[in-house]
Amino acid sequence: MPHPVPFEDIRPLNRLGGQAAKLLKDARRNRRPVFLTSKGEAAGVLMDIEEYERLLESIAFHETILASEAEADRGEVISHEQLEKESKQWIKQARSNRPRVWQPYSA
Repeated sequence: MPHPVPFEDIRPLNRLGGQAAKLLKDARRNRRPVFLTSKGEAAGVLMDIEEYERLLESIAFHETILASEAEADRGEVISHEQLEKESKQWIKQARSNRPRVWQPYSA
């Protein structure tokens, strides 16, 4: 279900030219995107970069959850005991592959 868009967050694209800096400042201050229209139709979105990055992170998180659920539905799961066993093996292997750091002898 679409979220309602406050009227003040919708601007015609032809007004973007001289107002781009102001619209971006508003988007940053309000932490809400500004929706751009062209001839009465949706044309684009202007949003704060931090909100954009947060949105991308949220999408990636949800895609990971969906992929995990699909794996579980296909039976591609392991027991908790198997996970512990494999995790210990991975840790042991990672420690053995770690570069050695020289430490001076202390008496």
